[in-house]
Amino acid sequence: MEATGRERRLRRLWGPTSGRTVLMPIDQPVTMGPIAGLDAIDSQLGRLLAGAPNGIIGHRGVLRRVPAEAARSTGVVMHLSAGTALSGRGHVKKLTGDVVEAVRTGADAVSAQVTFGVPEETDMLHDLAQLAGACAQWGMPLLAMVYVAGVDPAAAPEKIAHAARAAAELGSDIVKVPYTGSADSFATVVDGCFAPVVMAGGEPSDSWEDVLLDVKDALSAGAAGVCIGRKVQQHAAPERALADLHALVHANNPG
Repeated sequence: MEATGRERRLRRLWGPTSGRTVLMPIDQPVTMGPIAGLDAIDSQLGRLLAGAPNGIIGHRGVLRRVPAEAARSTGVVMHLSAGTALSGRGHVKKLTGDVVEAVRTGADAVSAQVTFGVPEETDMLHDLAQLAGACAQWGMPLLAMVYVAGVDPAAAPEKIAHAARAAAELGSDIVKVPYTGSADSFATVVDGCFAPVVMAGGEPSDSWEDVLLDVKDALSAGAAGVCIGRKVQQHAAPERALADLHALVHANNPG
């Protein structure tokens, strides 16, 4: 049976042998400003892409700066929601683009963030559902980045599981969530979400070894991969960090 457009696009984001993914978000400066590792994007982007993530996630302006050669070998996810820390409520997101633009751009998927536990939660859920409907119409995969405001994921994994399931129920093809602190608790998130779950990176860490241990545990719990940004971008050697992630996620199979 011939693959659909959605299936073809999704295929570009997964390792052909492992069936897992190493995604790298580069959308953070809209929320946080020109942070270390992404402040000189033209010089840094080539170095990050040299690490061959399965896909990058960014806003339209940065994606236009991705070299054509890199775009042929790395999946591209257009991020379609934004909010800034300048408002004091950077976790509140609004849609900033649409699926038609992503199709014109040649994106392999689109993404949006939903922050649960805030008054604007229903607005963000509405946006996610509308986006999912447009994605279904155009054969475009949808990645949802989900967080629960004011919650330590390790202390309340059931809330992360609830948020992940809600994103899947509304039509997300991939769900990104923060790590919940242990393989057992993360398994409850994965088991409760019928869409593939990828582990978010979160705040930069002083110990790269601890990051790798968390990734290993998340994978053992059934994670479909990782979606790590600052921990890689602010690593002393981002290419080496990505190589470490590839080795774990793809179990030394080509990613």
